[in-house]
This record gives sequence, C-alpha cells and structure tokens, in this order.
Amino acid sequence: MKRLSFLTAVFFTTLCRLNALEIPPGGSDVRGGADLLASASKVAGKAEDLEIGKRITITQPDVAKAYSAQFTAQVAEGIAKHERVLAIIKARVVGSAESGEVLAKLQLRAAPYTSFGDTSGVDIHREWTEQPVTFIASDDIPAGSAAIVLLCGQKEQSIEVESIRVLRYPATTDVSSFPRAQLRKRSYAGREADAPWRQAALERIEQHRKADLAMVVMGDDGKPVANTEVKLTLNRHAFGFGSAVVAKRFSGESEDDRRYREIIDRLFSIVVFENDLKDGNWSPDFDEKRKAQRNAELDRAFAWLAERHIPVRGHYLMQVATPFNLHDVKDSAVIRERTLASVKERLEYVKDRVIEWDVINHPIAWNGADMLNKRPGLEQLDREVFTLARSLTKLPFCVNEDQVFRPGPQCDDTLTYIQALNAAGLTVHGLGNQAHFHESYLPAPEHLLGVTDRFAKVVPHQCITEYDIVTTEDEELAADYTRDVLIAAFSHPAYTSFLLWGFWEGSHWKPEAASWSKDWSIRKRGEVLEEWIGRRWHTEVTLKTDAHGSVKWRGFPGWYEVQVAGKKPVIARPIW
Repeated sequence: MKRLSFLTAVFFTTLCRLNALEIPPGGSDVRGGADLLASASKVAGKAEDLEIGKRITITQPDVAKAYSAQFTAQVAEGIAKHERVLAIIKARVVGSAESGEVLAKLQLRAAPYTSFGDTSGVDIHREWTEQPVTFIASDDIPAGSAAIVLLCGQKEQSIEVESIRVLRYPATTDVSSFPRAQLRKRSYAGREADAPWRQAALERIEQHRKADLAMVVMGDDGKPVANTEVKLTLNRHAFGFGSAVVAKRFSGESEDDRRYREIIDRLFSIVVFENDLKDGNWSPDFDEKRKAQRNAELDRAFAWLAERHIPVRGHYLMQVATPFNLHDVKDSAVIRERTLASVKERLEYVKDRVIEWDVINHPIAWNGADMLNKRPGLEQLDREVFTLARSLTKLPFCVNEDQVFRPGPQCDDTLTYIQALNAAGLTVHGLGNQAHFHESYLPAPEHLLGVTDRFAKVVPHQCITEYDIVTTEDEELAADYTRDVLIAAFSHPAYTSFLLWGFWEGSHWKPEAASWSKDWSIRKRGEVLEEWIGRRWHTEVTLKTDAHGSVKWRGFPGWYEVQVAGKKPVIARPIW
C-alpha cells in the first residue's frame, strides 16, 4: 500500500506540473489583494461563492449579452500604453457540458467600461486548467481603475474560477514567448464543402452579378473596327471589391509602397482611406506645413486612383462614439463648433472625389462607449452634421456600424437609428456594416444573409466596409470564413461593395488579420481573394466584331482591357 501511495503521489505531482504554466520572467504582479468577484443578472443565472473561488451557472444564455454574467479580477496598479499584460485564469467547467467559454477583456471596471485590448475567447475545460491570455494595453490605464473581466453569459454553462493572476511586462517584451491557451478547434455552421447555402449563393452570383454586355470597338482613327478578332479581359469589377488604404503610400517610393499599389491596382475596384479623411486628421491645431503635406498626399492618391478607375468611399464625417481627438475636450460648445467646422472643411476639400460618405460612424457603438450624443447640448449633433452635409453635397449618405451581424442591441438599435433618421427626412442611402469578426463568434452565412434581408427593408443598399477576422493560429478557419462572407455578400443584391479593413501586415490595425504578411508572403485568406476576385469571378473572351464594330458577350460588368490584334490594349467600359 505504501508503494501504491507513493506512485499516486508521483502521478499527482507530475500532473500538476503538466498543467502548470511556465511564466515568462520579467513580469510583476499587478493584481493586489482584492478578491475575485462573480456576478450574474437574475435573468442569466446565478453566481455562488465556493470554498476556493467562485462559480457562475448560466441558465438563460444570450449571445448578445455575454456581459450579463462575469468574473472580475481588479487590477491594482497602473499600466502604461503598449505594456504587455498576461492574465492566467485557473478554471474548469462543471455539470453536463463538455466545455465552456469565457470572453476575456482588459477594461475599466466601472462605466464606461472602456476596453484596452482585443477581446479573447478562452475555452474552459472539464479539468482544472490554467489558461493564459495576453493583452497589449492600447492606452495608459490609471492605478485601481482596470480589471480583467471574464464574460460568460453567452452560453448555457457552469464555470468555476479558482483564481486570476495578472502580470505586467515592459512594452518591449516579445509576447511570442508567452504561454498559449489550450483551445478546441473552432468552426461555424455552413462551412462544409457541400453546404446548400453556398451552392444557392453561387447560382445567384452567376445569374444576377453577370450581365449581357456590349461594346463598339473603335480604331485610332475614331472609326469602328469591323469584322476583326478582339480579346476582352475584365480589368476591374463594377462591384466594389477593395480595402482600407493609407494615402501616403500612393506617392511613396519604397519597395513596400510599390508592392502596396500593385496589389490595389491588380485586385481591387474600390478603396476607402483608413484615417486620412477622419476628423482627427483635420485638427484646427495643425500648422500650414502639416496641412499642405496632408492635402498633397491625398491629392496624389485621389489622382492615382481616378486614373485607374478605382472609386473611393468617404469615411467618415462624424463619429458618435467619442473619437480620440475629442477625448480631452469637455466643453460641448467647443465640440459642436469643431465638428461642424471640420465637416464643412472636409466636404469642400473632397468635393466629388468620393462616391458616398459614412456620414455617421458608430452611432450605437460597443457597450459602455463614451458617446457624444449623451453629453448635454450635443444630443442632436449627429442630425446637425447630417443636415449640414446634405446642404453641401448630394452624394449618398451611409450609417456605419459594427457587430450588426451579432444578435442584440447593436443590430437592433442600428436599425432603429436608421429608421428614425429616415422618418426625420434625413435619408440614409446605405448601411455600412463593419463586419469585424473574432473566432469566438462566427455567425453562419445564412444568418448574415438574413440580417442583410432585414436591413434591405430600410436602406437601398449595403456595404461590408471594414471586414477582418481574428483567429488563434487557425489561418484555415480565417480563409474559409473570408471565402464564405465574400460569397454571401456578392450573392446578395443589396450589397454594392466588400472592403477589407487593411490587407498588408505592415499597414494594418490588427496585423494578425492581414492578408499579406510584412514580407509580402501571401496568407491563406489572401489566397482566397486572389482565387475568387482574381480568377473565379473573372471574364475573358475572344470575339469577332460585326460590320459595325460591335461585340456582345455575357460576363461580369466593369472595366475591360480591349486587345485588337497588333494594337496596344486600351481600357474601356461596356454597356449593360
């Protein structure tokens, strides 16, 4: 018996070592002595104290209200911008579920609950396991104001958390050495190769996105080229496949700038400036030199794009979620004056060089965001901006919001917001659906199409304006989901464009979500773009003109390269 006990002890010790994480050196504990907290709304379920730790049991889950139940670990010390934060969650799932899930956030522990890094989905296993989550602080966090919060109200589950340790590391620390969480393989409904929704969508694309095209081929002398063989190759789609871009790269002379422009010219048919036309880039404090440089970069970018028949979306005139450049402005009168003046300045500068404007960005925003229209005196500022903009341009106006595909307030309230603007005579032409996805919630393509149908009843057109997807070391999942969102959007007649929020790791707000790596090697999600936009949805035909120089064919509308034997190719647009 003594021998058995000894072996049992050795086994238990070994198991503990296997489950224990190797903590990188150089970190300092910033938790302090505050207790772990657990809370749940009466609707969601209940929270309980255990002998060691806490338990939350969710009986009424709501995917849109994960915050209805949460574990909270207060962070006692301050954290500087860009410092690394490693949270180590010791937890398990109990009851009948094989696994559980929490959404881990580094955020303010009181209103407005601002997040200071990406939300991470963390799988919780049946055995006690230490799960690490890494955050890179997006801003300075005052001492005693932040917490690591684990949201768990999105799923029927019972989770026990024994502890949450929080370590702070210098901003120069390489996080690639940090421990990784044990994750289950994630997927989404409708991913299978023979999914019926996809076949139906591809048939709609073939039927509705192609058109009967016609063109009269003219010679150098201005006369029709009769009875001659011509090759017609789609050069640029009429549908807007594109990305957010940075203006200065259109005039830059580096090899990176050259490759950046090459991909845009070859693959995209629409762009949006990521930050160049936002209010923050038009501060009244800018000196004349900075303004001149900004305008010169934009002018060169607009000219380069116009020469290649690549239209531009305008993004944005006003953001209701307080933008960074107004965070420190407390006087509502000053905010109103600055906002209206900036809208006027930008519209007068841009004129008709964009095809539409995101007039209002983030009118609903994420839970807890500091909203301008909640401040006294600014309740109608968004409508004032809308009215001013309409007096200065006749371009179509869009409302741009995120998480519209997630059931809950951001979807419902965005719809209500657009209906209210329409009822007030401030006509909204389109919905800009930002479509930022994380593997912790990947709605089925059929759900995306259903939401699109819902908004199609209140706006004439829709755009995917800021697409990206973040996964944890699962590029195949990212590629498959990108393919299916692309197919779903292109198949629905409400959509006029599909834009990524950046395509190159060297110029991307979430480098891990880029389609091309820093060294320009292509990732699987980038291969999806090349395959579907560049090859599958492509038209190339060789035809003979009639006696009047005319040719007719069926294909994807857009700009075509026209090659007449022995002649230099020209770019022309057929009629359809």
